[in-house]
Amino acid sequence: MTLRLPAPVLLVLLVAVTALLVSLGVWQLQRNDWKNGLVEQRNARTDAAPLTFEAARALEPDNADYHRLADAGEWDDDSVFVIANRARFGTKGEELVVPLLLAPGGPAVLVNRGWYPDGKRAEAEEALDARRDGIAGLISVHTRTGQQTAAGTWTALDPVSMGATLPYDVLPWIVIEGGVTAANANPDSELPVQRFAAFANTTPHMEYGLTWFGLAVALISVAAIRFWPGRTQRDPPDPKTRPPVPEDEGGRV
Repeated sequence: MTLRLPAPVLLVLLVAVTALLVSLGVWQLQRNDWKNGLVEQRNARTDAAPLTFEAARALEPDNADYHRLADAGEWDDDSVFVIANRARFGTKGEELVVPLLLAPGGPAVLVNRGWYPDGKRAEAEEALDARRDGIAGLISVHTRTGQQTAAGTWTALDPVSMGATLPYDVLPWIVIEGGVTAANANPDSELPVQRFAAFANTTPHMEYGLTWFGLAVALISVAAIRFWPGRTQRDPPDPKTRPPVPEDEGGRV
């Protein structure tokens, strides 16, 4: 048995679904405008002159996010954290995180000192021993939740979890050491690789919006064909009025 909705009910459903599709398309366009504004804001911060630790700590964390930083401190080489399973440039590797003390006894900021392929940790640590004059990098507030593995490595750079293992306070944000570069640039020959990419809008909100609008147009077209005033629907033939089927000479149909 086929369920046939009355025409008014079907029309209301079509209007409701079309309105939903259009609203989703408008929402995606609004998201695109918001994301582009965020790109401009964050890139303006990155392009500005680097902050000192004093200036950065005077800001709310969200306002310090994506600012560059250039200052000095004392590296705590006895409290190095290793983040494992970090794929870069199609190669599996690790990242070294070292606390930088802003004053004797703390507080400190956790610094991502760069990436290196698996098996190159000693080479990376040796290179970092020669880079002790100060810190230059990017402030990042959007950190992930991490935990220490059985092997002693970490799953992500997490100031809260990592800071709980240290005898001094750490700042709620981190610093990514290095300079800005293209996200798809090849790694430098010198290890560890220290770089960060400028913030970009990687979500295709515009394409999503056009998809929703396209579905709305298609639904409107179907509705127009279904409810077009001049369209007539042919009723199925009545079996009572069906003409008799002729028989052959043997009386068989």
